Amino acid sequence: MIHVQCRCGAIEIDVTEEPIAQIFCHCDDCQTVHGAAYAPESIYRAEAVRITRGDPKQWTLKSNPRFFCSDCGTKLFIDVAPLKLRGLNGYLLPKELFNPTYHMQCQFAVRPVMDDLLHYRSLAPQWSGPDETVDW
Repeated sequence: MIHVQCRCGAIEIDVTEEPIAQIFCHCDDCQTVHGAAYAPESIYRAEAVRITRGDPKQWTLKSNPRFFCSDCGTKLFIDVAPLKLRGLNGYLLPKELFNPTYHMQCQFAVRPVMDDLLHYRSLAPQWSGPDETVDW
C-alpha cells in the first residue's frame, strides 16, 4: 500500500494496488488543468485509490471529474468513470515509485520530448488507441 497526501496534508490518499500504467499525458485537457506541457499520471482501478482524510473539491473539465485540495490547490486525481479508473497525479508519488513507460496524446505536445519512452500520437493501444507514434 502507498500513502500519499496533498502538499499541505489536508487530503490523504491510500493506494492499495499496483498501477495499471504510469504515463505522461500531453492532452490539451491535462495541459489546461495542470498548467504544464504534460502531466505525469499513475493509473489505477478506481477502487484502489481511496481518500482516507479530508474532503477534496471536485470540478469537471469537459467530461471527467477531477479532484483537488481546496486549501493548497494540489491536483489529486481524475476519475475516468466509463473505464472505472483513477489517474493519480504522478507528482504525489515518491520519485522511485513513478516509472512511466510512454507518453500519450503527443499530437497536443507543446514541444518535442526527447527520452527513451514511446511517444503515442493519440491514445496508446492499451486504451484502444492506434499504435501510431510520433517521430520528433
